[in-house]
Amino acid sequence: MENYHLVYQKLDQGKCQLETANTFEMNPSHPCAVDPLEPVHRVYNPREFNQRAVSLHVYSRPFDSCVVYSPEQGTCGEIKLHYTTEYGKRTNSG
Repeated sequence: MENYHLVYQKLDQGKCQLETANTFEMNPSHPCAVDPLEPVHRVYNPREFNQRAVSLHVYSRPFDSCVVYSPEQGTCGEIKLHYTTEYGKRTNSG
């Protein structure tokens, strides 16, 4: 998992700059939580591990959208989110 520091964001222009804050390996013995003060993160499964991976994201309330980032391109944008369940009940979109 990589955590990022958001240097700047101009969402209306689709531009941003991120800096890597820290990187660490997550596994069943070392789960993690996102820092609410630095919430931009990337969860990935390196090809060289040659392993399947599952990531479970648990949110405290339904969010309608989130911002996605491309650190390599310096771009960002807002996307609409869809859920399988909300408040313990299955949704129509899931």
